[in-house]
Amino acid sequence: MIRTATNTTGDTFATIETVDSAAGPFFNIRLFREELPDMRLQIAHSDIERRTKEEISEAEVLERHLVQSLARFGFTRGDLK
Repeated sequence: MIRTATNTTGDTFATIETVDSAAGPFFNIRLFREELPDMRLQIAHSDIERRTKEEISEAEVLERHLVQSLARFGFTRGDLK
């Protein structure tokens, strides 16, 4: 599945592809930024740290990690819906 998002300030556009592999799900992300080179990121299962006592699904842990990783580029949870 591929989805797109634009950050709150409107200067960065992202394509986010969810990939299911034998090792677990991960995201392939491509960022298109004004006046800066394009950037590629990969956020994988191995990057996840569980710092909560909540019972949440693996997919929700990965989604939270995506939001935290893209926050440095001006994205919010609302931008990624």
